Amino acid sequence: MEMNEMTAEECRAFLERASLGRLGCSFENQPYVVPIYFACNSGYMYVFSTFGQKVKWMRANPKVCVQT
Repeated sequence: MEMNEMTAEECRAFLERASLGRLGCSFENQPYVVPIYFACNSGYMYVFSTFGQKVKWMRANPKVCVQT
């Protein structure tokens, strides 16, 4: 399998076309990964969520990642 690095502009264009991903976060050394729907526009990612574990954990540790 060949892997090529994407430019920042290619990444932005890809994320603006995608809508499904996984959000990874952690709290007190406990990882948590959950599927999400998102939208990207003008360099910002928007994710809708109700209150729950992931919102609580992201407020405590804002270091998160998104895979798509």
